[in-house]
Amino acid sequence: MSDIATNPIYQAYAAARSAILTGASKRIPAASAASQGRALGLWDGKNPAVSADAQLALLLDLGIFAPVGEHRPALEREVRMNQPPPGSEAAGVLEALQHTRITLFRVAGPHPEGGVWVDDMLRGMAVHLWDAGLARPGQEGTGFGGRLMPFDGFEMTCGVLAPLSDGVIDALLGFPQPLGPLPTVMPLLTPPAAEDIATLREAAKQPDFLLKLYRASLASGLMGEPPKR
Repeated sequence: MSDIATNPIYQAYAAARSAILTGASKRIPAASAASQGRALGLWDGKNPAVSADAQLALLLDLGIFAPVGEHRPALEREVRMNQPPPGSEAAGVLEALQHTRITLFRVAGPHPEGGVWVDDMLRGMAVHLWDAGLARPGQEGTGFGGRLMPFDGFEMTCGVLAPLSDGVIDALLGFPQPLGPLPTVMPLLTPPAAEDIATLREAAKQPDFLLKLYRASLASGLMGEPPKR
């Protein structure tokens, strides 16, 4: 089995992805950052109020790709201001970043060519995902929601993933999450029933789905201590 972390193509794509998203994050206007923070409950009135880097990553993700309110995505500014050389790995990554799709998936197991197979619940298909973190031992059976960007024959994550638990899925289905102690380990995700997947697919068509996903993952404690409201 190939080790994706040492694959030079993956390393080049991952480095380009990091550089582009970091550049875009610096182009998020203060007014947009405040709007994203308030929408997620991660704003203290003047600054982001987060207890973990993963929470800040959600705020930046919205500002880069899909800001609430009348703000423009910061990725659009990065595209205009910092075009990579044609034919470069960075150009390929930038193109993929402009065609991301939001989905929910469960890690199925290692892929023989490196990375992992994931069960994409919203598309109803297996996807070859290049992600060194998810290829580590112990990830099989865990679930995540977020953006995937397409390449030829595989896909990659886009820098932020919202962990899924059975409680997060319940919240997305309209049921309250049970209160309890903060999780200390990433739980395994029970594959949702067919009728629940159908409901999630319809919910994902709504413009506020990503915001609901991020809020539910934050409330679960899987991204650190939930923000005080």
